[in-house]
Amino acid sequence: MRVHSKRISIDVTRTGSGPAILLVHGTGDDQACWRQVVPLLTDRYHVHAMDRRGRGGSGDAAGHTIATEADDIVAVLDRIGPATLVGHSFGAICALEAALREPASLERLVLYEPPVPVAGTADYSGVSARIGELCAQGRLEEALCLFLVEVTGLDPGLVKLIRRIPGFTERAAVADTIAREIDATHHYALDHARLAALTVPTLLLTGERSTRELRDAAARIESLLPCASSEVLPGQSHRAMEGAPALLANAIDTFAGRSSHEAHSR
Repeated sequence: MRVHSKRISIDVTRTGSGPAILLVHGTGDDQACWRQVVPLLTDRYHVHAMDRRGRGGSGDAAGHTIATEADDIVAVLDRIGPATLVGHSFGAICALEAALREPASLERLVLYEPPVPVAGTADYSGVSARIGELCAQGRLEEALCLFLVEVTGLDPGLVKLIRRIPGFTERAAVADTIAREIDATHHYALDHARLAALTVPTLLLTGERSTRELRDAAARIESLLPCASSEVLPGQSHRAMEGAPALLANAIDTFAGRSSHEAHSR
């Protein structure tokens, strides 16, 4: 499915049947990052996985901001109807902004470690510059690995394993979008008043082994939302979609399934 949004088109893959779920990937990824999670949900849900702008089958345009990313998500939600929206990492920030713009299109919201700046958050502008330099030299896989280690906090040994996973080269092909998303995250600020007004039931997911700043960011968002809860994924860090896809799918299913049950009860 192709959805038109703000001068570009967004590519969305659909599979399964049932209540709608929309999956939004993070920085350095495309919709393929969900490939182990999607089959675990399609027996109960109509799963939609989108390529954010600048990767996969989606277009791109000048003037990238978190607001334009949120507009893209809203455009997809407008096409698929009420849904559970799931965002990972930078995609979770974009999903949160989309929820603030279009809460009527949401049944539930799942945010897996949105890296919003909080007290003590490191300044990654230097890393962003190094990633830009590597991309300019055509060293895209190195740029992606640098991001995974320095920004998301993954162990270098784990990154070596991830690099062997099929599709890593394709992921690295969009490494030139990483720097702009790091910079956008650095300048992002939570709007307390808007968050306090968002009554969509929201689940904040974190990994037991994730960095303190990612866990603190999730806790900060949870504290500002009136209908939020949290769950820790045992033994996981920032990429449970690869490390424990069944665990992540179960967390999404359990939370999303509540809306279906509540609708049935009414």
